[in-house]
Amino acid sequence: MKKNYLVFILMISAHFTHAQLIRGYGLKLGATISNQYWEYSPSSRFEMEFENRVGFNVGLFAEFFNIPTFSIVTEVNYVQKGMKKEVVIRTVFQPEGNGEYATWDTRIDYLNLSSLGKIRLDFDIIRPYIVIGPKFDINIKYKSTLGTAESIEESYNNNRVGYKMGIGTEIQLTSFNLLLEILYDSDFNELFKNQHLEITSNSIEVRCGLMF
Repeated sequence: MKKNYLVFILMISAHFTHAQLIRGYGLKLGATISNQYWEYSPSSRFEMEFENRVGFNVGLFAEFFNIPTFSIVTEVNYVQKGMKKEVVIRTVFQPEGNGEYATWDTRIDYLNLSSLGKIRLDFDIIRPYIVIGPKFDINIKYKSTLGTAESIEESYNNNRVGYKMGIGTEIQLTSFNLLLEILYDSDFNELFKNQHLEITSNSIEVRCGLMF
């Protein structure tokens, strides 16, 4: 009898611990709007401007510590970043101002790992929240359409340390929660740096997801 009672207590305790530790898990996907900033510094500082590049992101997440208003979200994501720019391709036979236009399109695919603190307001159906925390990007693929820039771009830092911060909301449905959020993603270290050139980057992620 005592043995059965002890087993029952252990089962209840394990269930309670699991319920408190894991609040939910699920899938997120969306668009990543990214850009780069090339700053030259020979005698005077000069910055080259680029266009935003729209990429894709998708990943899995788990949310821990099911306590009122606060939890921690850990994520593993595939993220496409980069930049775009219309450039003029000239040869030695073409005068200045002439040449063919081409699109300089650089795409860098990252495996993103992040751990975000989440503070939410628990209303009945809608739960707005803010998130902030560190992230780590690992370069898994690189592609550029402008061969003349490859010597620089191939020297990009493969690992990026930074942070994410953003806002979102949970919408409680029958058996899962719908998530809608927008996040700002920035790096602490440069994408590339030497004595003449410093390249930095940032991005914005617009995502939706399902949490079970």
